[in-house]
Amino acid sequence: MAGDASVLARTDVCSGGHRRGHPIHLLVVGDNSRSIAAPVTRDLADAFPGLCLDRVEGVADLADYGASLRVGDHVLMGLVTSEVDDIDALIDRAGAIPALRGMQWVVVTDAAEHRDLTRCMQSGALSSVLKSPWTLPLLAGQAYSTMVRYLRGCGYSESQIRFLIADPPPFAVQGPLLEGLDRDEREVVMELLAGVERVLGHRPRLVVPGGTQLVTQGEPVWAVYLVLDGRVSLHRDSARGEVLAHLASSGPLIGLVSLARAENAFFTGTTMGEATLVRLTTEQLQIVISEDPSIGATLTALAIRSLTRRLMRAEDLHLENAMLAEDLEAQKEALAATLEDLRATRAELVERARFAMLGELSAGIAHELNNPVTALVRAAKHLHEDVDAVLASPAAASSREAMARALTAPPRSTSVERALIKELLPVVGDRTVARRLVRAGVQGADGARALARIPGGIDAYEAGARLGGALRSVLAASDRVIELTQSLKGYARPDTEDLRPVDVRDGIDDVLRLTAHRVRGIRIDCDYEDVPPVYAHPAKLQQVWTNLIVNAAEAIEDECADKAAAAERDGTIPELPARGEADALIRITVRPAEGGVSVTISDNGPGIDPAIVDKIMEPHFTTKAGRIRFGLGMGMSIVRTIIADHGGCLAIDTHPGSTIMRILLPTQPHEEES
Repeated sequence: MAGDASVLARTDVCSGGHRRGHPIHLLVVGDNSRSIAAPVTRDLADAFPGLCLDRVEGVADLADYGASLRVGDHVLMGLVTSEVDDIDALIDRAGAIPALRGMQWVVVTDAAEHRDLTRCMQSGALSSVLKSPWTLPLLAGQAYSTMVRYLRGCGYSESQIRFLIADPPPFAVQGPLLEGLDRDEREVVMELLAGVERVLGHRPRLVVPGGTQLVTQGEPVWAVYLVLDGRVSLHRDSARGEVLAHLASSGPLIGLVSLARAENAFFTGTTMGEATLVRLTTEQLQIVISEDPSIGATLTALAIRSLTRRLMRAEDLHLENAMLAEDLEAQKEALAATLEDLRATRAELVERARFAMLGELSAGIAHELNNPVTALVRAAKHLHEDVDAVLASPAAASSREAMARALTAPPRSTSVERALIKELLPVVGDRTVARRLVRAGVQGADGARALARIPGGIDAYEAGARLGGALRSVLAASDRVIELTQSLKGYARPDTEDLRPVDVRDGIDDVLRLTAHRVRGIRIDCDYEDVPPVYAHPAKLQQVWTNLIVNAAEAIEDECADKAAAAERDGTIPELPARGEADALIRITVRPAEGGVSVTISDNGPGIDPAIVDKIMEPHFTTKAGRIRFGLGMGMSIVRTIIADHGGCLAIDTHPGSTIMRILLPTQPHEEES
């Protein structure tokens, strides 16, 4: 105890100062209230007589201690005892003093637990924790290792470190945990082989070709293989097939880990080329270790290195997988955004294609509208005269009768009209008057006589008939205009609304009205059965029918035009089309089908070349290039897209003289891709 008191007095910086001529310092912090600071200071002074041992009692003394250090003084390590109330706070305070910043600390404690070491552990300032009472070899070894690490971190070489703090005390615990962990693996392998051969004698070298299995996954391991030359790959079967472990995972000793754990082989080990091996059975290893226990340490070092190698590889793979997962997620998001852009582009393309087709049909629609509008104008020009004549006539009853008959009377053949003229001629005595009466709708001789008896009766009757005929033309022309505009409205309506029940027959009829000018000279045969409605966008389905009907008509027309052009070029008679002498025909059938509605659009045109049947659905593929009426090659691609969006399917059956497009649409609502 007297020696401890002397040490406390000698090392107390506040009262005694520093040892002159000793610039390398060790700092001890503790007030010896629990009899720790004095003996630990004494032991450090005995272990490191060439260093200056400094001691302060607590955190309040640190600032003065830092100020007491001279230029050229270096504090290499701090040791703090559990006599300090808050070790984290003390180390934090030391870090704020330039002379003490960055050094590491050893904690000597008699406490069962600590809650004041969290920050110093996280910052890396904590070197080790020793339990009181301690042993001098362990204390000296920990202190020396801590100082060496600090000096290495400051950039000092090994020789400079030895000059500053000398060699470690001979009794200090030093060196790696196991011999061999810090040495070249090849050197350790040869040392192991030498130890084995000291006990067992020379071991035969086994030279094996590539592809030799040394251990098999799931099979017992009865021996280990020391790989002297060559490489061994490790494979493992998984649910997704064979997985090759990284070559760095194998190492020079195959089977040791499984053998030590008494487990079946985790991997299949296979030589990657010619390899030189030494085989050691379990019994041989037991004999070697019992005869020379030092070989056990070498084996353990190799096993630890092998496991460490695999663990590090596993951690690398984990990091790689995490990075790949992040990359995959980023690519997934980019792909989703691209897919959304593609869907928007496709929707815009479908919409533009519809209006492009509408523009293409506009000339024909204008012509179709021109006929009824002309009839309306023609009727309107004479309505004024006929109305005046009827209103001024004393035979208003005759005019009304003629007007009513003209509105509803069915058309009469020429032969019937000639017979009526012949019947009326004896009554009126004038063929011209007889012809006028027949055209006005007079039914027989009695009617002619009645009109002849009324002054102005014939003129009034004719005026009423003309008025009725004009009204009939107006009504018929108006109906035609309404039909065309309704069809056009349905075709052009934007499909922003949800899917709704649609009768496909109505849509086909609308398209036939709009495309009437495109199918002139082609017989259209519609065969409809009663079918349930399908859930669809009406305008999009009309795009389908328009493309298929117009394509069929153009195929028929183009075949005839091609053959005529070829005949003119060759000076020959045009060949018959593929349909022969039959009339050009487009046949449309609508039938109920299981779970849906079947629509078939067929024609007796030239058919489609089998070499391009699969290509006509591809975007930008066209069979019309070079013609005045050329295609962009998007029609059939859009047809397929629209049908697929409605949950339907399209099949094509074609040969010369026949092309059949079969469309099946479901009757149940289909959720569109979004």
